[in-house]
Amino acid sequence: MHKGLLLPSLLIVVAWLGGAYLLAQYLVMPHNHSQIELAAKQKTAELAEIVQSYITSYSKSLQALESRKLPAAILIESAKLPEQVSLQAFSSEQVRVGSGKNPPLNFALVDLLKRGQGTPEQPMEVLRTGMENSWQLHSVINLENEQLLATQPFSVLENILKNLGSSNGQVQLMQKFPDAHRQTLWRAGKGKGYNTVEQLDDSYLSLHFSPSQAFVEQHSLPTSWIYIGAGAGILASLLALLKFLPRDSRAPWERSKEASGDELNKAHPQNSDGGTAQTPNTDFLPQSLASAPSISGSDSESSESEKENSSENLPESGVDKSDLSLTNEYPQHVFRAYDIRGIAGQEINEPFAYQLGRALGTLAQHAGEHLLLVGRDGRNSSEALSQCLIEGILDSGCNSINLGLIPSPLLYYACAKGKNTSSGVIVTASHNPAEYNGFKIVLKGRALAEDKLQGLYQLMKKGSLKSGEGVNREQEITDKYVDEVFNNVALAGQPHLVVDAGNGATSNLAPRLFEQLGCAVTPIYCEVDGNFPNHAPDPSRPENLEALTEKVLATGADLGVALDGDGDRVTLISSSGRIAWADQLVMLLARDILARNPGENIVFDVKSSRSLSQLINQYGGRPIMWKTGHSPMKAKMLETKAILGGELSGHIFIKDRWFGFDDGLYAAARVLEIMALREQSLDELLDTLPKMYSTPEILLPVEETEKFSLIEQLREKGNFSNADVNTIDGLRIEFSDGWGLIRASNTTSALTLRFEAESEQALERIRTEVMGQLKKIAPAIVVPDWQLLD
Repeated sequence: MHKGLLLPSLLIVVAWLGGAYLLAQYLVMPHNHSQIELAAKQKTAELAEIVQSYITSYSKSLQALESRKLPAAILIESAKLPEQVSLQAFSSEQVRVGSGKNPPLNFALVDLLKRGQGTPEQPMEVLRTGMENSWQLHSVINLENEQLLATQPFSVLENILKNLGSSNGQVQLMQKFPDAHRQTLWRAGKGKGYNTVEQLDDSYLSLHFSPSQAFVEQHSLPTSWIYIGAGAGILASLLALLKFLPRDSRAPWERSKEASGDELNKAHPQNSDGGTAQTPNTDFLPQSLASAPSISGSDSESSESEKENSSENLPESGVDKSDLSLTNEYPQHVFRAYDIRGIAGQEINEPFAYQLGRALGTLAQHAGEHLLLVGRDGRNSSEALSQCLIEGILDSGCNSINLGLIPSPLLYYACAKGKNTSSGVIVTASHNPAEYNGFKIVLKGRALAEDKLQGLYQLMKKGSLKSGEGVNREQEITDKYVDEVFNNVALAGQPHLVVDAGNGATSNLAPRLFEQLGCAVTPIYCEVDGNFPNHAPDPSRPENLEALTEKVLATGADLGVALDGDGDRVTLISSSGRIAWADQLVMLLARDILARNPGENIVFDVKSSRSLSQLINQYGGRPIMWKTGHSPMKAKMLETKAILGGELSGHIFIKDRWFGFDDGLYAAARVLEIMALREQSLDELLDTLPKMYSTPEILLPVEETEKFSLIEQLREKGNFSNADVNTIDGLRIEFSDGWGLIRASNTTSALTLRFEAESEQALERIRTEVMGQLKKIAPAIVVPDWQLLD
């Protein structure tokens, strides 16, 4: 086209496309929106009428019973009830948790019956009840001296909902009690953007409808015709411009060809055979092509350059990638039994994280995984290490999802719920001091530990790593986790909690979760701070619980919750300031879970109380003692299909109604549920457990290179002739009236000791005997001060 017509052509394109956009945006789209909204409301009303018809009929049939003025026993025998409805009669004295059957009364049903006393036409409610904890419809019928509880399986209503169909969009049945959050009871189909609601009478239910893409298109005017018309207008206008093109002008390629021919004849006269010299003219070519080198000898270099520049999908780390793989010397001792952990900036630095990412990406792909989930805690070094870790993963050709700052249980939750992967890694040093950092790794749903971590070390150091270009994206999963716990745990009333997150990764999440569950929360140290300025993020040490205990006593709270740096460990404080250690919490949970699941396996570590094993046997479970550490505990739970596990340091693994990983937040919520169901405080629950005298964990600092050797020497040379010695993990020396433990810590440079006995005198005797044998092996060891646990 003639260059004088370029500007008019551009103006024509802008005018037509701009006009089409304005027409679509301000005329067609508002019209479509109103039409879709009107059609969606009509559809919602139509669907709601079907469900309302059933609810109204159901309510009238139950109200008819009340009008018959007959005793409850006669009504139950003679009543013609709707499909699968069962009736139970209760006097006011019988309305308490545990009364009745099919279903027995839980706290929610007790509350429903009490609210229904003297209240005519109490709305129907859908609650989780029965042995299977499933949704059921419940209604209260008031008689002269008694109340009838009518119960119908939710499946009856669900069959009606299924018949509504879901081809037109997403249909949801929701329930919202006054001053409570909305709950989704049933959902089907897929919707798009719009959401219309119809409240259902005689209940707290509402029907929600979101139209599908097909429904939206059916009730919309298509905008594509506007742009097709604009395209036709552009074409017609450009054709009209052709009459302004000068008739004697020649196209640029004709002029270039003619000029190059004249110059060629001048510069290269004909040969004797009538041809021209064989020197090509490249003046009319673009400079980049005209001056391009020959293909031979240069193609590989060009290809390599293109590869090096193709890093558009990588996160910005602020680190030159050329510096990330300068060495293959990585300290082997940071590859511990459960995870990777060392001094940040020295043993665990950015080149280490990058190479670890390359190795993990390679390992994941060999295992058939092509996506890794990545999280980090709130330590000062975690963000930079996380970014370098992701760069390494992507450079291996593996994809990644960055979950951001989260506690470790949320990574485990994402791996358990993920549809495209069950593998991930979180940058964390758990409960260690601020100068540490490390990595916890999950591969195909299993924690990477022990010999597999050593294999990872060898792969990092000298293995053949994959190369490629992965893609990273970010995802937020906190909301889904909170909703999952909220729908899983049922609390009553408004218990008052003091939450100490220790400035760790649960600082924002913990108060939010417990408030969502209906608790009044007083937070302390719930600001993420990688320096941990208030105390070390380790709730297994009594000195780290002092501020929480003081706050519980000062505020009169029902419970104190202490979490570690990455949220997978928990210790609770009772309203009297009493510390509830993890093995005691496992006893409470075991008693509750085994009541519904007799015969199940429960795993606990070698540091746990002897009373725990006895209680599990008493309630019909199978106790299994195993090695300390979150990774070996998870592996043992998978191997034995255990329903519950726990270790003294605060890791509690719940498979009943949950996923079986260690989660301090969820464990605390389940203990709160037990307190609500039993209507007992934590002090009252602890008083029901066997009384033993015990010490906390005692840490004896030793050199990292010596701790395992000392345990081996004690195993060979120690004289415990009047005791049985268990060597599952270190030495657990079992006496008739108590036991002592010495093992090498896998997370710190120390030996771990603990003692328990039936009396204080026996405790001191066992401690003296065990320490005497240890001092024969290592006379220089100094035992730190310790006090007896309550």
